[in-house]
Amino acid sequence: MCKFDHSRRSFLRTASLASMSGFYASPFIIGLNSLAAMAQSTSLTDYRALVCVFLQGGNDGHGTVIATDPTSFSAFTQARSGAPGLAYPLADLLPILPRTSQGGRTFALNPALVGLQNLFNAGRAAVVANTGTLIAPATKTQIQSNSVPLPASLFSHFDQTAAWQAIASNGGSSEHVGWGGSVADVLESMKVNSNSMFTCISTAGIALFLSGEQSYQLNVTSAGPIPIYGTSNPLFGNSAGSSALQSILSADETNLFAKEYEVVVQRSIQAQQTLATAMAAAGPTGVPDPPQYLDPVTNKLANNDLAVSLQTVARIISGRASLGVNRQIFYVQLGSFDTHDGQAVQHARLLSQLGSALEYFDTQMVAMGVGNQVTAFTASDFGRTLTSNSDGTDHGWGSHHFVVGGSVAGQDMYGTYPVVGANQADDLGAGRLIPTTSVDQYAGTLARWFGLSDGQIKTIFPNFANFGSSPYLGFMG
Repeated sequence: MCKFDHSRRSFLRTASLASMSGFYASPFIIGLNSLAAMAQSTSLTDYRALVCVFLQGGNDGHGTVIATDPTSFSAFTQARSGAPGLAYPLADLLPILPRTSQGGRTFALNPALVGLQNLFNAGRAAVVANTGTLIAPATKTQIQSNSVPLPASLFSHFDQTAAWQAIASNGGSSEHVGWGGSVADVLESMKVNSNSMFTCISTAGIALFLSGEQSYQLNVTSAGPIPIYGTSNPLFGNSAGSSALQSILSADETNLFAKEYEVVVQRSIQAQQTLATAMAAAGPTGVPDPPQYLDPVTNKLANNDLAVSLQTVARIISGRASLGVNRQIFYVQLGSFDTHDGQAVQHARLLSQLGSALEYFDTQMVAMGVGNQVTAFTASDFGRTLTSNSDGTDHGWGSHHFVVGGSVAGQDMYGTYPVVGANQADDLGAGRLIPTTSVDQYAGTLARWFGLSDGQIKTIFPNFANFGSSPYLGFMG
């Protein structure tokens, strides 16, 4: 085909589409034909969902999952002693006991993570230790001698967020296709969902994580799908204006860009109408409202925005049959983790919201009868330094993450928890952890549970094979 072929497909592959009413289409291609060729012959007829909980800003993994054996805890306390409130009293921590022996080491969660401690002890949550962006396994010696490839722009919010969410080549801010969107592309090639408009859904605006080549993402709020202004209510208070707008939007355009813009708009209108009918109500007649969380600083109850976002996800999952989906990928976000200062207060509040929201969401999934079919997992730009900078921490690299759901091989720790302290093997300086588990392994393990084949996973995650003959982590039962 001539590269100037003006067919609709060619246009979609060579031009950037605008966002409209929550939809975004990526114009970049990584070889969908090869993914389609590897599509599994068996159909995925059960329901499964992945829910990415992105901790925007870089969560302090050191202060989230804490080693409490005497040697480790002493090193942690010494490193954090200069920052008020970051060296927690041992008695305040929430003990967890992994099923698998950790070489005599013991662990606990941040005092604010009561909800996650409950999930862990119930076998419905696991810890994945020291995970981060990697192209291949890397040691301190290799990094210092420049003998191993590294992700672009380490410690940069923008670039490392892109590396976490896109992965394809660890190209940082140059990436335009997310791994969630790439998984959705495979599902589209397999015709898993009868209505692919509802495969990828975000409650936090357009997310690189959900950007695909053929798949689209739908943006929603707690009020439901986002309407196009003037189509669901009078334009500028005038019904004649709405009628004129409808005529414009439905006109038969000849300009190629205008035609594709019309396709996006009409898809958005259809999605809004369908989802508004299918998703359950919020509250007593539908998905129960989340409880407020106890602010550990004020000791008062406060609204939990993350829990409300997860309630919205639950309301959509409840309508899965009407939406015609067997596989869905969701993206929610909790912000303000960039705790350069005031960390003791800010981090406690954020982790309280996280623990409470994940426990609430898992409870709703169990009540809906899909407790084993929905898996939530955390992600973040990067970890933070072990050492403090007066009352906060700086940008790091590896961090510890949580996976939640009934299919998780829970009450356990996966990967390798690092030795705590300065100048250790995994310390790149100031307690910036060199990851020992890659995001590719983390994501690939989730993708295999989702139903993708080894070949499909290696295509989506081209670095996957760099981490051994069997890079899967085993945290999905």
